[in-house]
Amino acid sequence: MPRDTTFNPCWLNRTDDDGIALSKWLTNGKTTKIFKCLLCKTNDLDCSNRGWSAIEQHMKTKSHVGNIKSLKNNSTFVIGPASTSNEGVIPTSHLRLGALKQPLILDFQEQVTKAEAVWALTVAQRAFSFNSCNEIGDVFRTMFPDSKIAKEFNMQAKKVSYVLSYGLGPHFHQELVKSLKRNDKFVLCFDEQTNNQNRKQLDLLVRYWCFDQGRVVTRYYKTILLGHATAIVLKNAILDALKTDGLDLKKLLMLGRDSPYVNLSLENMIEAEMEKIGGGLLKIGGCHLHVVHNGFKAGLLSTDWHAQNKCIDLYVWFKRSPARQEDLVDIIEDFNTLMEKTLLYFTSTRWVLLGKVITRVLTLWEPLQEYFLVLLPTKEKKQIQKNDRYDRIKLSLTSYTIKIQLQFVLFLCETIFDRFLTFFQQEAPLIHLLYVELSALYREILVQFLVPDYVGNKTGNELLNLDFKLKEKQLNNKQIRIGESTRKLLMNITQKEREDFFEDVRTIYHAIAQYFKNNLPLNCSFVRDMQIFNPSFKSAEYTHELSRIAKAIPGFLTDTEIDHIRDEWINYSLENIDQKWFVEGRQDDGYGNEKIIFHRIDFFWNHVLSMKMVDGRPKFPILGKLIKNILIIPHGNADIERGFSINENIVTSNRSNLSNTSINALRSTYDGVKFLGDGSSHKVYVNKDMIKMVQSSHLLYKQDLNSRKAAVEQLEKKNEEMLQVDEACKEILKEEGELLSNQKDLQQQLQASQIITEATERLQIAIKKKDNLDMDRASILIDGGNMRNKSINEQLVKVTEDLIKIQKKRKDAFDQLHRLKRQKCSTN
Repeated sequence: MPRDTTFNPCWLNRTDDDGIALSKWLTNGKTTKIFKCLLCKTNDLDCSNRGWSAIEQHMKTKSHVGNIKSLKNNSTFVIGPASTSNEGVIPTSHLRLGALKQPLILDFQEQVTKAEAVWALTVAQRAFSFNSCNEIGDVFRTMFPDSKIAKEFNMQAKKVSYVLSYGLGPHFHQELVKSLKRNDKFVLCFDEQTNNQNRKQLDLLVRYWCFDQGRVVTRYYKTILLGHATAIVLKNAILDALKTDGLDLKKLLMLGRDSPYVNLSLENMIEAEMEKIGGGLLKIGGCHLHVVHNGFKAGLLSTDWHAQNKCIDLYVWFKRSPARQEDLVDIIEDFNTLMEKTLLYFTSTRWVLLGKVITRVLTLWEPLQEYFLVLLPTKEKKQIQKNDRYDRIKLSLTSYTIKIQLQFVLFLCETIFDRFLTFFQQEAPLIHLLYVELSALYREILVQFLVPDYVGNKTGNELLNLDFKLKEKQLNNKQIRIGESTRKLLMNITQKEREDFFEDVRTIYHAIAQYFKNNLPLNCSFVRDMQIFNPSFKSAEYTHELSRIAKAIPGFLTDTEIDHIRDEWINYSLENIDQKWFVEGRQDDGYGNEKIIFHRIDFFWNHVLSMKMVDGRPKFPILGKLIKNILIIPHGNADIERGFSINENIVTSNRSNLSNTSINALRSTYDGVKFLGDGSSHKVYVNKDMIKMVQSSHLLYKQDLNSRKAAVEQLEKKNEEMLQVDEACKEILKEEGELLSNQKDLQQQLQASQIITEATERLQIAIKKKDNLDMDRASILIDGGNMRNKSINEQLVKVTEDLIKIQKKRKDAFDQLHRLKRQKCSTN
């Protein structure tokens, strides 16, 4: 414990075991080294030696526990002097437990609104349908006939919908945006899936440092429904979302994404937009959990085992046949009534989960053999005749080689991959452990088939530089790791089959190692450097790594801040840190060894960064700025994929008409319940702002309905105008066509006229012959031809003038039509 610990104002943001904010009964004393409890009316209590532990000790005292218990029983307590009536302060010295949790006393109507808000929170959190809320008020009135609030409670389907869409959902979203604007940086995580509406649903999550809770949090931000999901479409959707909420693009630290090329293109496009405004993205690759899954997949696909297909065949056989399932269950109960009775589904996007599917198949191996090899051939002959799936299943269940292959795949999952993937499924920040854990994973793959001394305890680039294909470094068939359960089964196959099996095993190991070598970020200095934020790296020797990290974030710290951060790190390394800040507890690991349970890394750093100088200034202001924005870097994309499960509960097949507004409101409210109520709607603190939003939701709903109605009317008006203009355009085009046809006819007539030419030739001949009569006739013909051409030219000039007018009219009409189309799109 640091010497001379002072009262930390951050303690006031915490809650005790009863969910009561400490700020309601904990206060600083006359000096910074003492505190008081308003509930227990204590004198000054010292915290200079034990710090937070002194607060915890007081909370466990018999008197304090008794006071809390009395409050639960609605006993009245005097808690200090009465305060003046200010917003957020209760203007009385007599407080009950309910008052401790509320900043203001609620009148009756506000209590009714609060009850309705809590029910709406429950609907969103439990994914109840809106229609299920019809008559819920009558149910409550029947259950609680003496409740005045129940008598006024009214939450029908429509009301629940607009309370969520125009009240609670926007409230939680607005509060989230306010939090993001307080931060220097945030991470935007995204992924898309096709929902039950057959639309691409782009989900956006944000990861940031929450000052109120003193930790890293991942929150739902927004859902955008799309048709096409190209990189340019995703880019525009994301930029528009941030712009709508007034979020500065420069605050974007990085994108949390998986590895498809369209997401890589999107990352490059976002970075290009940020560079235009003097910003930049931190880029350390895609989701590393995807890389691990894909490495396992690369190994399995390097052979012709097709273990996943064998599991899928078994699952599909029973999937939609209750009769088949019943027959299998009967056989299983004959073997063991406690045995699991259903097969599991394999999803092709999570390859390592194949291990759990195989576990169930191997557990049911003998009942499956009894079903497929005995029951069906004797009682269901027609069902299996010319059935390709049955033939494949029969081959699998009669082949010891296939059973051995499945057992080896299970060994890979359970021994190597499961621990890593389970560990990194956590929401807690783990980026500081990523490098060492990825190194350990790659090393563990290598030592399965390579001589251990060759691999040694190497990490990072040292591992990447190993040539794992060197023949002399390979383990022989007796040494290569395949798992004891797998090795015991080898006695049931021939020598040739064993040799083929071991050859396939080496192929699998090599394929996994090659994929990891090509894709794991073990040569990324930034990922390697971030391990210094582990408490075990508390040493002045890591200042160079710290400087590299500070410089790697585009435009984040100034040169002066980077200079100062080195000194702050040295001061941190010299501090005497309480072990309780990073060790949560110890327990037995089941083998007689002690296992240390560590706090989240942000818990540790929140304590360290809350330390103050003698004059009250933070000890590590610049270091805190950096660390709070480093710990938000995601170690994978598991958070957003957990949201896909939430989507499946919200946008079900019978709720496919939910609007984008409703989906956003339901997800925002679900996230709010998780964040503020730890997943329980009744634990969410319903404050005045939330109540006001619920009360105003009907007005906002009506305003939106009127806006939509006006938009529809405007759209209909535009459609009618477009039809009129379109008809006018058709008439103009028809008239223009007629004029063009006349112009063409006149031009052809003018070109086809031979009268003047023939008459001129005849006149010349008559002059030579001095035939006066013929000269007169020729002259008459010439005059007649000139008159005819003049008439045609006059007509042609008129037609051309009309054409110019009609073409201008056509241009104006089409311009008007295009303008109306643009206005229609804007209205939509």
